[in-house]
Amino acid sequence: MTEPPAAAPAPDLAPAAAVAPGGALGRVFRNAGKLLGGKVAAGLIGLVYLSLGARTLGPTDFGLLVSINFYALLVGNFCVLQGWHTLVRYGSGDLMTQHPEDFVALWRYVAKIEIASGAAAIALCAALSGIVGQHLGWPDSIAALAVLYSLAIISNTQTTPAAVLNLFGRFDLLSFQQASGPLVRLIGAGLAWWLDGGLTGFILAWLAGSILEGLIQWALGLGELHRRGLLRQPREHAAVMAIRQRHPGIIKFLLTNNLDIGLTDASNRITPLAVGALLTPAAVGLYHVALRIGMVLQQPMLIISRTVYPELAAIAARGEQARLRRLVLRTGAISMAGGIVLVGAFALIGRWLLTTIGGAGFDATYGLLLLIAVARTVHLLGFPFGSALVALGRPNTTLTINLIASLGLLPVLYLLLQAFQLEGAGLHALAYAVVTVGALIVALLRLPPDPPKTA
Repeated sequence: MTEPPAAAPAPDLAPAAAVAPGGALGRVFRNAGKLLGGKVAAGLIGLVYLSLGARTLGPTDFGLLVSINFYALLVGNFCVLQGWHTLVRYGSGDLMTQHPEDFVALWRYVAKIEIASGAAAIALCAALSGIVGQHLGWPDSIAALAVLYSLAIISNTQTTPAAVLNLFGRFDLLSFQQASGPLVRLIGAGLAWWLDGGLTGFILAWLAGSILEGLIQWALGLGELHRRGLLRQPREHAAVMAIRQRHPGIIKFLLTNNLDIGLTDASNRITPLAVGALLTPAAVGLYHVALRIGMVLQQPMLIISRTVYPELAAIAARGEQARLRRLVLRTGAISMAGGIVLVGAFALIGRWLLTTIGGAGFDATYGLLLLIAVARTVHLLGFPFGSALVALGRPNTTLTINLIASLGLLPVLYLLLQAFQLEGAGLHALAYAVVTVGALIVALLRLPPDPPKTA
């Protein structure tokens, strides 16, 4: 007589925020420290392949490479329905209440939406590349490459597996993944330089980095789900209607939050495209080098946002708004203090950095670099306020703020570029930061305090 098969081990559902010791602020910066190594490595590698491209191609061809990349990222930002915030917000409750079938059903649902929207974004990007290229000065010789580069949108479809790693505290894997794409780009750029591949070689190198970055994230996320036994959950629980009934408003949250994210990122993507359309491809190359150096200030924001949002979501779920405000204020203040230090460093060595990375003539964007650095520092103060509003289920508020600022300041961008050339782009970035961060702070502080507790 055969014995029945042994039952599968129970899935490990312990979310990081529920089991990690210490206070919320301590966990935020402790987890941020785990991500720091990957971000630092990615940043340094990025500067190396950036320098290699700028020095090898010169401002004009490098500007063409940058504008093709920004165009693909802009389409991806608006069209890909990323699942990170949605899975963290709704899935953390399933984990804490030990409902593996509900969590996996939600994960599959969000993942399908992200992948399907990514495929649609790639098709749209490829279809419109010819029209866009005419306005941005892309020569006919790279038209086919611009269409192929639409596949770089694969890097936009990695947030659902990233949310899995974040929920389970696998910041070590997230740190590793952050450096994977830049490393592939560096290897490819090195080959393009060695083989004298020119603009075509660098386009293919950047494309390979974007594709592999997305695929590696999916491999890591699926691996973590498998390790915890969650992929063995039956598929019949993934009925769409059941998910919508269990999480009312999930579609509205997903769409609103993604439009908000798209508008936020669009401020970074639209500006270089506007520079290319109103100025020259060479100006795009000069702008991008200054932007990438200034984005060193954005890395702490990206790191801490990955770690602070799950804490804010857990606090918001308990209705502890006073505690949430304290965490937001302390996180923003500490981040901005670090940003101020880096702005001072840029003021001292900015010209040297621009010439060392970009080559002769790139130090002409020193003023632009300082303006971008100040704008990023303002964002360091404001980013936890936006995360808190989303965690409280108010993505409409952040969407409204970003929509008004993005559309309202577009004419300002045009006027500033006409009047101040490249430095006008920096002035626009600073204006956008001040308007959005100020509005986010006011919106959060105006919310009512904790509701009175009943016996």
